[in-house]
Amino acid sequence: MREKGTPPPSFWAKVPVDPEFDQWLTIGVERKILVVVRTVTTLTRLLDILSLIESDRRLQLVFTYDADSTAIFGAGVPEFLGTLRASVVPWRQALQSRFDLVIAASENDDLHLFDAPIVLVPHGIGYQKYYPRSRTVAGMNPDRLVRDGRVVPAMVALSHPEQRAHLREAGPEAAARAVMVGDPCHDRLRAGIHRAPAYRAAFGAHGHTLVVIASTWGPGSLLGTVPDLPLRLVSELEYDGYRCCAVLHPGITSAHSPWQVDAWLSEARQAGLQVLPPEAGWQAALTAASCVISDFGSLALYAAAVDRPLLLIGDGGETVVPGSPIAALAERTARLDPDEALGPQIDLAIRRHSPGDHAAVVKQAVGAADLSAELLRPRLYRLMKLSEPATEASFPPHEVPDVEPREVATFVVGTEEAGAATKIMRFPSTGRRQDLADKHLVAHETRATLRQLSTARIVYRRLDDQDADHFPRWSEEILRQWPDAAVAAATVGRSTCLVRTRDGVRRELTLTDRTIDPLIGASLVYLDRLPPAEPLSVGDRAVTIRVR
Repeated sequence: MREKGTPPPSFWAKVPVDPEFDQWLTIGVERKILVVVRTVTTLTRLLDILSLIESDRRLQLVFTYDADSTAIFGAGVPEFLGTLRASVVPWRQALQSRFDLVIAASENDDLHLFDAPIVLVPHGIGYQKYYPRSRTVAGMNPDRLVRDGRVVPAMVALSHPEQRAHLREAGPEAAARAVMVGDPCHDRLRAGIHRAPAYRAAFGAHGHTLVVIASTWGPGSLLGTVPDLPLRLVSELEYDGYRCCAVLHPGITSAHSPWQVDAWLSEARQAGLQVLPPEAGWQAALTAASCVISDFGSLALYAAAVDRPLLLIGDGGETVVPGSPIAALAERTARLDPDEALGPQIDLAIRRHSPGDHAAVVKQAVGAADLSAELLRPRLYRLMKLSEPATEASFPPHEVPDVEPREVATFVVGTEEAGAATKIMRFPSTGRRQDLADKHLVAHETRATLRQLSTARIVYRRLDDQDADHFPRWSEEILRQWPDAAVAAATVGRSTCLVRTRDGVRRELTLTDRTIDPLIGASLVYLDRLPPAEPLSVGDRAVTIRVR
């Protein structure tokens, strides 16, 4: 039986990739391309490059990975390929077959064993890091680039001309194969900047400040340095003003397992933290972000490339190449102080940011910005000895991600005087002390714990429009089940809240601002703050409500 999540058997996996089997093909392909995958990270980079050629009907693309000599961070590769529904050729079969081109994003596989021109591309933004406990630049291992006196890649892709100096240190023979083609990932990110509003909506951040934390792997990373930062963010930031999202390097889940990382982050997820899968969605998150908090991984530079306010954590340790763009970014970017309140630091970073603040550093990292497609595609077709398509070479923007909404289990709700108005403030209940007037607990009927429900003053649920008729019976049962609750509430759609109080009063509340969670209406009923009471606000928005 095939293990769940692994690629399905395919035609290409059953037979040698050889012309004698072409009679079985539906489309008469002219060239066969092998994509060598080492980690989830390398595959995400390769997919950007493949977007330039994958629709050409003259080409058949197949994938392979070395299951007998996996990378330290190789976990998740079969599952990722399975989601692509791509043809996967066993490693030994791939070595015995003839291809017209091999594309790889790591020199650490035995690429010298393939009988085809090999294109080697970086698996990050340029060449910024040393391999751990060495002074070998990651991506430029001389023992891998030159084997038995022969340069393995037919082409080594560089994102900036200055990287050629690092490649010369690896060997002059390899440097002779270097071609500056810019950065496909950078250019594809920028190709989707116009989709930022749609990305923000997917993350539920319309009308909110979206804070994205990006962590690479290792003890010096964001998560390794400040492991409680995800929970602190959702605990300290006002829910109706902020949304929080975490992007974790695949190496974290490879080393610890997805189950373990999910368990460590479970409390933060219950409080609304959106944790993206390692293989997709991070590009949209960076583009949508109001502020990015990062360590010294590639995502810091990619956040700079889409011109986002940025805060850094740590110093990068000994793995950062001196004089590299990430080192330059570190010199110019403010640090997040984990010992201080997070909200004011985030707000200050956003206020101080001006468009173009990161331009000089990004220019140092990426040569020929936004030209990678037209520089890289002709090279690929030249190596395949095939004419290039007449269509324009360009990167498609990343699709709007299908993000599962995170329903907060329990809110701590209260008020704060804000000039002539009263501000309604909500925080996920995480055990952090909240100094608020009129403080009360609002608990979800199924996601909250028994202890939370037994002390909640408001118990709520979410209803679809067609289920609104169920509210009278449900609310009566809820108030019977939880005798300490004063209000049973249900939101319907994006603007309506149905409320029943313990004394039997029922109301339908409609908020005119659809960016405000209508559940706020239940707290207004509980606090007896319905119009015509004093002006009310949520976040930085005035509350206007119709009562029926």
